[in-house]
Amino acid sequence: MNRAFNKSFDDNFNTAMKMCECEYSNAQLVEFLSSSSEIVEKQIAALKLNEIKSFDEAAILVSNLVNQDGKIREAVAFKINELIKNPKFTEFFLNKADWDIFMQAIMDINSNVCRQIIEAVGFLRINEHFREYFCPLLLKTISDLFEEADKMDMTDKKYILSKKNFQLYWCLETLFDFAEFLEFSKVREILFRGGEFYDYTIREKIAKILGQGFYNEFSEIAELKEKLKNDGNYYVRRYLSES
Repeated sequence: MNRAFNKSFDDNFNTAMKMCECEYSNAQLVEFLSSSSEIVEKQIAALKLNEIKSFDEAAILVSNLVNQDGKIREAVAFKINELIKNPKFTEFFLNKADWDIFMQAIMDINSNVCRQIIEAVGFLRINEHFREYFCPLLLKTISDLFEEADKMDMTDKKYILSKKNFQLYWCLETLFDFAEFLEFSKVREILFRGGEFYDYTIREKIAKILGQGFYNEFSEIAELKEKLKNDGNYYVRRYLSES
């Protein structure tokens, strides 16, 4: 067993070293991402990719955010976040099919993937067409997660419940970046359900959203903010202590 592990480690290390030392064309790197079955090849290819030349190339990169090993997903998420902020490449990520994958990646089990893609979609929010598609998708996803969490048995399904809470946490972190574009009527139920949620990490995200002050004109929000300002958990209170 140890010999097999060591051989695999050595093979991967040698492959990584070879790829790091070699110069590859953009087309070759995209081909690795498109067809390679080796984790290390896709991982290194993503990290070495410095440009995107078409919607198709962007789609290949984005497709590796799902159904791949965590090392690949993390490298790809990092690269997408880097490329998407470059004005030369931003337009290639304005593809609705990619946006559905972004939503899945925000709920990845690897928090590093979540953070990178949340930052990437936060950058895209300046695009009106992106917001028109992504905001309803985000709100529906959050509402569905609340529904699923409400139906679960808190004693018998702790792992699944924890996973749903984790997904909710990152979706609400994303909502923080989009709150300024969302009417109160669209987010009211989410804010109040989250503000009453048993897990403090979810209440924390609601407090963070409310701390921006976008919905202060609504008396209901004043009451919710006051409640969260006096929450038993410091991490919830901290976002509203000075508001």
